[in-house]
Amino acid sequence: MCSRPVFRRAMAPGLMAGLVVAGACMLLAAALACGRAWADGGAPAPADTPPVTTASQPMQPAAMHEDWSFSHCTATLTDDPDGARDYAEDWHAHGGGLEAEQCAALAQMELGDVATAAVSLDRLARVPGWPGGVPQGAQPPASDTPWSVRRRATVAEEAARAWQADDSPKQAMDSATYGLTLAPQDVALRLVFAHVAVELDQPQRAIDMLTPLPAASAARDDALVARAGAWRRLGRIGQGMDDINAALKDMPHNVPALLERGILYQREGRMEEARADWQEVVTLAPDSDEADLARQDLSLLETDPEAP
Repeated sequence: MCSRPVFRRAMAPGLMAGLVVAGACMLLAAALACGRAWADGGAPAPADTPPVTTASQPMQPAAMHEDWSFSHCTATLTDDPDGARDYAEDWHAHGGGLEAEQCAALAQMELGDVATAAVSLDRLARVPGWPGGVPQGAQPPASDTPWSVRRRATVAEEAARAWQADDSPKQAMDSATYGLTLAPQDVALRLVFAHVAVELDQPQRAIDMLTPLPAASAARDDALVARAGAWRRLGRIGQGMDDINAALKDMPHNVPALLERGILYQREGRMEEARADWQEVVTLAPDSDEADLARQDLSLLETDPEAP
């Protein structure tokens, strides 16, 4: 046990002074020894000792996430939609706002809940001030930035495609029409509008929307297929065939184009050509929606080979 030395005998002043100095040294040594004994003994620190932090190692919240981003959220949409949805919900809880909601809706669509996704995307497309939106209780801005308008148009196109997947063409037309008020020349919106117009038996609106054709080759081929369907609805099979063959010249294994050409062949009474195109659709993309439609057409062809 560490204790202070006790001096009991009276001494001369000079000797006393020397002893005082020596005693002080002994006390310092004892104190150091006691400190080492405390550390070596493993005794706990006092309970009220505050944690020590340094400038180089600041304390951080446990839930800190430094790389929230829309691109990160959507990176796994196809391969892991559950993970994308969880990421989006966590991001939204940490202030992700409209972008987190958009990612969550896209994940819902991948998971098959297309109606919920469509409702969410259509609502988000109508919110000004992307990506932050308008704070609760604040007045919306008179106009968005060009980037914000562009982003909202993209979300409107996603909403329209979600409505298409839900077999809700009227709602899809509403979303596409709204998107075109934001970006009238947006090629993706014009294409989805035209496809829905054909589905709603409004072929002339589709033709008007797709003329002139887009310049980019992929968009041009998509437009040619949609316009061919519109020509067919108007009974102008020859013009439809011209468009579909132009698309197939660019891409011979274009599945939607082959499906449409089979229908055009059937309308011309060329049943063997129709059968060949539909069978190729099933071979090229057996799990696609086009393959399902081709199988239906093949079944009808077997039932009534002479039907136009």
